[in-house]
Amino acid sequence: MEKHDVVIIGGGIAGLTLSKFLAEYGIDFVLLEEHNDFFKKACGEGITRFIAGYDFFDLYESKAGIEKYIEETYIYTKYGILQLYMPVLMTSKRTIEKEIARQAMKRGADIRMNERVEKIEWNGKFILQPQNIEAKFLVGADGFFSITRKFLGKGKLRYAIAAEGLSNEIELDDEKIHVEMKKSVVKYGYSWFFPKREKWNIGIGSISMKEFKKAFNEFKKKYSVERWKAGYIPASKPVKPYGKNAILVGDAASQTITSIGAGNMPSMICAKIAADVIKKFSSHDFRSIDTKEYGKALRPMTKMLKQDHNLAFAMHFIIRNEYLIHKILKKYIQQASQYYKKLEREKGSI
Repeated sequence: MEKHDVVIIGGGIAGLTLSKFLAEYGIDFVLLEEHNDFFKKACGEGITRFIAGYDFFDLYESKAGIEKYIEETYIYTKYGILQLYMPVLMTSKRTIEKEIARQAMKRGADIRMNERVEKIEWNGKFILQPQNIEAKFLVGADGFFSITRKFLGKGKLRYAIAAEGLSNEIELDDEKIHVEMKKSVVKYGYSWFFPKREKWNIGIGSISMKEFKKAFNEFKKKYSVERWKAGYIPASKPVKPYGKNAILVGDAASQTITSIGAGNMPSMICAKIAADVIKKFSSHDFRSIDTKEYGKALRPMTKMLKQDHNLAFAMHFIIRNEYLIHKILKKYIQQASQYYKKLEREKGSI
């Protein structure tokens, strides 16, 4: 039987970021990814540069895959256009994930593709099947349908569903991100137009399957894309991300910004926090493990994500008046813009 201190299930941006830092810390682990390539999840490919005091570039340590640096987002409501100043990196998500994997493997990471974990067993240590790998500690970075979350008894997540594709037929300002938050376009969600280097990543999503289907049918009639890719996005509050000798990272724990469906940067932040906690466990050879320490370390991040979740659900399900939603968004955007301008002055542009 193959034995490791840590096994990570899932090789998306959360699992790869975690593997990068664990490798840097010299911790024995293996990452198992079910697919044979990177970037299999539907994604707008935009990454918010600053979140909760973290800078994407401090975590990523590269500029590979960065296609554009966008400072402003135009949000179209029924009652006008709101301008949000928020630095967003338009990326090639596949290149980003490949680069993080490259960095991790350069540091000695063991990343295995085409390795689908079908069963998790516990006999004082974890046994993963069919790989027959034993681990002292388990990390579930395995997304919305997480087998690790199921094993820990955390239950199913509330979901949003979105579809995206690449288009070269969008006639909008390609130095801005464009978001439609109109019920005439989609209820309980929004559509987006993200400018990449040569094409646009466009899409639409909703936390109602019924409304998504209706809106998507109209959306795809209006816009031509190379290929539509659809997927589920966590829309729950962050779940308790730990159990006995195991933790959850990224979408598996619903560590996403519900209001904008953003999971890339939160996943990277939570992965870094997880790596630091695991490093502490490893110093005692994993003999003394209190996974509540991970929950404590996440508190500021979890608080921010829960507040955003509450705001998003209030706007979609409690406040039905579109004018009132416009006014609330306007105030929120003014505050957020001031915050991001201050951060960028401190950190600098790229």
